[in-house]
Amino acid sequence: MNPLRRLFEWLLDLKPSAPGQGTTWNLSSDFPWPTWVLVLFVLFAITFVIAIYRRDAGHLAPWQRWLLSALRLATLGTVLFLLSQAMLLIERTGLPYLLVLVDVSNSMGTVDSSTQSAEVETGRRLVETNQLGPATRLAQAQGLLLDNNGQLLRRLVANHKLRLHTVAEGDALLGPESSLNDADVDSLLPLIRGLTPAGNETRLGDGLRNTLNSLRGSPPSAIVLLSDGVSTDGESLQTAAQYARQRSVPIYTVALGSTDPQLDLELHNVLVDETAFVGEPASFAFTLTGRGLTGKTARVQLRNESTGEVLASRDLTIEDDGRPIKQELAFTPRQVGDVAVIIEAVEIPQESNTANNRETRRISVRDEKLRVLLVDQQPRWEFRQLKDLLGREKTVDLKTVLLDADPEFVQEDRTALANIPVTREELFEYDVCLLGDIPPGTLSATVLENLRDFVAERGRGLLFLSGPRHAPESFRNTPLEPLLPVELEGIRKPAPQDSLRQEFRPELTPEARKGSALFRFADSERESQEVWSFLPGMFWSVDVQILRPGAITWAVHPQKLVQGRPVPLIVTQRFGGGRVVYHGVEETWRWRYRLGDTYYGRYWVQALRYLAHSRTAASEGSAELLADRKAYQAGDPVTLRLRFLNERLIPADPAGVQLVVETAAGTREQLALRGLPDLAGVFEGQLAHTTAGKYHVFVASPTFPHAPPALDFEVRASERESRSLRAEAGELNRVSTQTGGRSYTISTASRLVSEIPPGLPVPLEPESPLKIWNHWLVLLAFATTLVSEWLLRKRWRLT
Repeated sequence: MNPLRRLFEWLLDLKPSAPGQGTTWNLSSDFPWPTWVLVLFVLFAITFVIAIYRRDAGHLAPWQRWLLSALRLATLGTVLFLLSQAMLLIERTGLPYLLVLVDVSNSMGTVDSSTQSAEVETGRRLVETNQLGPATRLAQAQGLLLDNNGQLLRRLVANHKLRLHTVAEGDALLGPESSLNDADVDSLLPLIRGLTPAGNETRLGDGLRNTLNSLRGSPPSAIVLLSDGVSTDGESLQTAAQYARQRSVPIYTVALGSTDPQLDLELHNVLVDETAFVGEPASFAFTLTGRGLTGKTARVQLRNESTGEVLASRDLTIEDDGRPIKQELAFTPRQVGDVAVIIEAVEIPQESNTANNRETRRISVRDEKLRVLLVDQQPRWEFRQLKDLLGREKTVDLKTVLLDADPEFVQEDRTALANIPVTREELFEYDVCLLGDIPPGTLSATVLENLRDFVAERGRGLLFLSGPRHAPESFRNTPLEPLLPVELEGIRKPAPQDSLRQEFRPELTPEARKGSALFRFADSERESQEVWSFLPGMFWSVDVQILRPGAITWAVHPQKLVQGRPVPLIVTQRFGGGRVVYHGVEETWRWRYRLGDTYYGRYWVQALRYLAHSRTAASEGSAELLADRKAYQAGDPVTLRLRFLNERLIPADPAGVQLVVETAAGTREQLALRGLPDLAGVFEGQLAHTTAGKYHVFVASPTFPHAPPALDFEVRASERESRSLRAEAGELNRVSTQTGGRSYTISTASRLVSEIPPGLPVPLEPESPLKIWNHWLVLLAFATTLVSEWLLRKRWRLT
């Protein structure tokens, strides 16, 4: 501060300025005369005083006359000052703000393999000098701020109030509200050193706007942004820069990272059946996307997680940069049991992100196939397509009975039987029976009784396939009628002569989406629902009015209503120890149109496994633990559901299910599941704030007679962030140009301080006006000049 100003503050008893503050002084007056009168009076007074002393003090030296004239004029000036009623207006000012934004998203954790030697060398020097570990983009930003004990920050606080923010998914203030001196900078340095890449998304535009809005009323003189320019979500950086330009705030960017294409292999969309069979291929469908690798070859392999043995491998050529390649890879298991299989794209030299190269899937290997019996009267489309599908399915041993078939059919078709098995022993060899459009009276009472016991006693699965001629009403007043999940009273069907032109697509109920894995067509519940909504539609359906108690509806008609409720089309229930499913449609074969067996086959294989699940329910704990997805991104909530297969094990307490969640690091936490009011026997809970890693979950309460249900899932870092690794230096340069700032690289950032404008002082609250016309100093000045003139006149003998 100016020493003279400091003296006046002491004399006037003014409060000294705080650190980072200054003052602006203005003088105001309320003189009783007009200005022109005052000017004339001053001119007259000067002329008159000089003339008088020239006349009366002619014998004195010139300097003596001028001194006496000055004292007389000073006395008159003091009088005029007293008449002016002068007041001092003091307005305190603060230093302008300067915002420094540091990008801490996951892309800033990239170690670039660049050919730009000057940038690489400068970045490495900063990182090594400040002992920051690997030369990631964030480490280079930290090195720039920490270098020479924070010299850059210390130079900035000389003319600014500094605010440091981090930005990724959101923005956060780092350190104090403002840094004003070296001591504040000293407190910032450890915080800067402790920064780590953490954000799963980069919202640079949102962060820029939010930090600007945090200083409403006093916009900063400039913003310094240290980033790679990668923005994956939220408002665009360009739009936020336009907002900064409207507020006259220039943005100075420091571009970090290489603009060269980043080499990356991403393995995603992995699909595999959870059950495999000894001696039969287990196929893994996957998608491989390569970036910066056009024309290169990548190897995808299956590996046993526990032994490390490579089970299968395949080389693929990356033809187009960023274009997904859909392929399959299979291996043949040789032993019974559960096995964790890693499917991975083998890392390539200088690959920028290896976290998205692999996924783990657990499959259960069995030594037996599902034995399925398919029965119908005629070879309608549903029968033909099902027969073809299941006949090719490696995990199914299919037998068919076509009641109206010629005798030659049995000899020509390896799956065909002459008659439905009559004895209990023969029938009980099967796991699932599919009953089609069978006319009444075709099956003997013994066979019907055996089918009933097949489900109730043997714990097998039965699926009723409705048809336009007979089923399901053909089972009225038979031993199989109680097995149907729907009442046959009031049933209606389209007449054979009806022209069916209204296409519909069955709608899945919450029970189907959340309570069953049968309708899982993709990794997540949302993606499975999207697949279902795009499957080809149907035209024919059965209208039923009443469900049996305990039946669960999985799909309904989207337009038809019966008694104000949607017509149920796919319904299930438990009967004794087994399961029963009812199909009120007969056109699932339409799902093969342009899609082949991709989803048609997946649905029917999963339906067979659902129906055969009761066979192993005792050994599997009579409950199944499900997750809404198999893989998650960091921060995603994980929804876990426990579905009881044995009603006797359902706890009476709605919050009676406790899970234990274990991480690969050995940490544990408990999660309570609550019963869903609209889904009997289903308990659900959510695990929030997940971090990347592998998780193992098992049921701690209630207890089970055998091993409790358990599952494993994996949480990975954000794929969107990892897919955008190439630095967007051009975007940062456009932002700087748009706002009137400048763009730098890590090697030119040393010019940053000298090129940032100092900014204008920011007015703070003004203080109350100070009356100085009647201050004792003014009276002292008046007395001093008056007495001094009188004494000098006496000394020099002037009367």
